Amino acid sequence: MNGSIALITFHVSIVVRSMEKGLKDLDYDVITLEDRIDDITAATERADVFILYLPDAIFDDMDRVKKVLLICETLRNNNRSIILIGAEQTRDDFVRTVPSFKYVPWISRPVDMNRLTEEIEREARRVESSRAQKRILIIDDDPFYARMVCEWLKADYQMDMVTDGMQSISFLSNHKADLVLLDYEMPVLDGPKVLEMLRAYTETSTIPVIFLTGVGTKESIQRVMGLKPQGYVLKSATRMELLNTLRQFFEKRGY
Repeated sequence: MNGSIALITFHVSIVVRSMEKGLKDLDYDVITLEDRIDDITAATERADVFILYLPDAIFDDMDRVKKVLLICETLRNNNRSIILIGAEQTRDDFVRTVPSFKYVPWISRPVDMNRLTEEIEREARRVESSRAQKRILIIDDDPFYARMVCEWLKADYQMDMVTDGMQSISFLSNHKADLVLLDYEMPVLDGPKVLEMLRAYTETSTIPVIFLTGVGTKESIQRVMGLKPQGYVLKSATRMELLNTLRQFFEKRGY
């Protein structure tokens, strides 16, 4: 399952270069980065698994601790896995600071390359399995917007699109979907009517629906949520905001 992985470091040292070479010798495509958030975010387009090599005594510099937390949150929002490498005491300090760090894969120094590669493969399989379980259909009469959303999400989910409500009924009668992103404002057959039709058919009645709406006033949101979808997303949402909404949705449903 060898593929692209990213190695993040606060300082490119001999140890980091040695680890990079060892991973490349195992046929991994290694992207080595320093701790710049923009570069890390861009790397999520290529890599699923990120290794963060922590410096010694990191808790002597709280700005660096905050940077680690920000990196982890950025990767989580992009549905990417992270493996932390550092001293065992550093792990204990992180768990005390943020208890959820107890569940983040951790490799203590000196690094056992066999254990590291096992952890990489485990995390890569987890990401791949997570993607395979989630298939999203977007229903929107604006094909340009629908294609843009498909491009945004295709690295993390299986994406399908149709451009009117009747197509969606036909599509969902023959294909699986874990979620429907449904445009609220469509001509002829609008979002509320499509939702009503989906709920009326046995094959589609239990598929969760999140509305896409271009109007964010209080009154319009109350009208959208009055139809009892699983949520809504403003069409002005950024890629990161949409990914975060979907991640939270699937986590709540136990994926």
